[in-house]
Amino acid sequence: MKNILKYSIWTGIYVTLIIPFIVGNNMFFPYITGKAFTFRIIVEIILGLWLILIIKDKEYRPKWSWLLGSVFVFISILFISDLQAVAPFKAFWSNFERMEGFVTFAHLLAYFLVLGSMFNTEKLWLWFMRANVLAGTTMAITSIDSATGVRFSGPLGNPIYIAVYFLFIFFFTLIVLYKDVLVKNLTLLSFPSETMRLVRNNKTIFANTLFYIYLAVAALSLFVVYRTSRGALLGAIGGIFIAALLISIFEKPARTTGVIQSGGEKKVIKHIAIGGILAVIATVVIFIGIRNTQFVKNNPTLSRLAEISWSNVNGQARQLVWPMAIKGFQEKPILGWGQEGFNYVFNKYYDSRMYAQEQWFDRAHNAPLDFLVAGGILGLLSYLGLFVSVLYLLWFKKNNFDITEKGIITGLLAGYFFQGIFVFDNNVGYILFFTALAYIHSRSVENDENKPAFRFLSNFVSDEEYQNYILIPLVVIITFVCIYFINVPGIQANKSLINALKLVQSGQVASGLESFKTALSYKSMGDAEIREQLLAHIPSVLRMAGLDQNIKNEFVNFAINEVNNQIDIVPNDARYHILLASLFNSIGLYNDAKPYIEKAIELSPKKQTMRFELIQSLSGMGSSTEAMIEAKSAYELETNYDQAKQFYIVTIQNEIKVNPKFKAEGEQIINSLSTTTTTN
Repeated sequence: MKNILKYSIWTGIYVTLIIPFIVGNNMFFPYITGKAFTFRIIVEIILGLWLILIIKDKEYRPKWSWLLGSVFVFISILFISDLQAVAPFKAFWSNFERMEGFVTFAHLLAYFLVLGSMFNTEKLWLWFMRANVLAGTTMAITSIDSATGVRFSGPLGNPIYIAVYFLFIFFFTLIVLYKDVLVKNLTLLSFPSETMRLVRNNKTIFANTLFYIYLAVAALSLFVVYRTSRGALLGAIGGIFIAALLISIFEKPARTTGVIQSGGEKKVIKHIAIGGILAVIATVVIFIGIRNTQFVKNNPTLSRLAEISWSNVNGQARQLVWPMAIKGFQEKPILGWGQEGFNYVFNKYYDSRMYAQEQWFDRAHNAPLDFLVAGGILGLLSYLGLFVSVLYLLWFKKNNFDITEKGIITGLLAGYFFQGIFVFDNNVGYILFFTALAYIHSRSVENDENKPAFRFLSNFVSDEEYQNYILIPLVVIITFVCIYFINVPGIQANKSLINALKLVQSGQVASGLESFKTALSYKSMGDAEIREQLLAHIPSVLRMAGLDQNIKNEFVNFAINEVNNQIDIVPNDARYHILLASLFNSIGLYNDAKPYIEKAIELSPKKQTMRFELIQSLSGMGSSTEAMIEAKSAYELETNYDQAKQFYIVTIQNEIKVNPKFKAEGEQIINSLSTTTTTN
């Protein structure tokens, strides 16, 4: 039984390697939901099997390390933060677009525990690393082959997501390159005699086919990163530099039982590291020297790199969003807003200079700031604690890593952390991050026999009858319950939503409406998105010629009622107030729109688009003076916004029509506005 459990769990772990390739074409947000649901189900299955295994066999019970403690602290802080979140349900479950929330992080914790316990030798880990490298090679070929633009996206759907994936694959490749080629070909074996005599392996590095294979995979991974994300590329380059620097400084002749590595062999590794340092420096210097040449400017990828500067960080969006995150932290400094709470911060502290950017940011596009907002100072410190624990285990505690491997791992995490300053992470990135953490944890406790992580459980599970008749059946029941309630309602709701969208778009509105109702009947994590899709399809339904008016009315009334239900659930989310108000304005129900707009403006006072809806509502109601006052307020929020200026000019012209006494003053204002330079 133990062997069946063991091999089943190992199989489940290896199956996770296919997750990046999954695209749920029949699902809403196909690049996200299919991967996330698959990961959750796999983790739930292998967790259940692992719990049964550790009840029976103490060999696979988790061992204690500071990193294990840090992971538990991090997840616990998120749990507490989500309990008191501004939107607890979304904080725990997230939505179809992101598929994160506490539920995902709980699965990442389970994945970390299983992985760190089941792969309890270097040999097992190296096979898993090789499998990752093989999967990465396949992903690279797939992504390059399917590329349609300058930036690759592949099965992950987003260039940033695929860049993070290949950042890990690149450094995983360096690890197996070091272990499978350098260590085996540079290690000198000692003969069993009093005098230690060293002999070289028959093969040299350059005669080893694996050397070229791994080198090609590493280069391919770096190429994909180069063609996807500037932040990840800089992270990779910085990680290479840090790894090489650490190796060149600290690598020395090392002795282990039965094996000696001489200074000559270590010199080879040090020379490779020094070569890496020089290569990075030369690359940076050369690029700086040619960044203004036509060669760089005419190359789409190189030109994007050449444009990197603080004044050009993603069109200045991050410059404006990051201060909003700081303000949100200052309002809730200890435990934050809970996961998925950044949209509240974004609306409340919206900077009017963001008029040309996306109007609904739900992330700070900075991983540390995202955790600062989600979990307050405790959330940020617990997140940083993961990296600190790794460095402590690697460099200050006795462990099974040699200097070169320590350097590579440190470079990997440095690169990952750096790129995280400019983007938010995704499920695949988190899986690889927790894979790396599990590897570090497992290897650091590999030889520790007396460090059980949950010592108090040993006596609790020692009785065999108690194991067989209570614990194991309980684990089986809980596993099946979790698989169903965590995944099935969401999957069914997602597929019903897709079916509803297809039916409505094909003109089968009545059937589509029934599918919308079915989707909402599951009361899943996707309810808010389902309601938004209902609202978004009202204009097209109303335009359908020949469609029965009763069906149109039923569709509209159902959608409005459902969005009101969403507002009741999250009354302080400006998004749903303004979406419903915009619908009312579009169908001429200006009086109905006005209270929703006023609430939205209260929740997001500096967002011009909110005021544009109010201007439209007031104008439709015949309140030209009030509309002009609101237009003036919207314009004054950011005078460089051309659309706000046009709204102001139009409302002045309307006021002149109904109030001739205002003509002279109004024309004077229009003339002054016309001479003002604005931007879109």
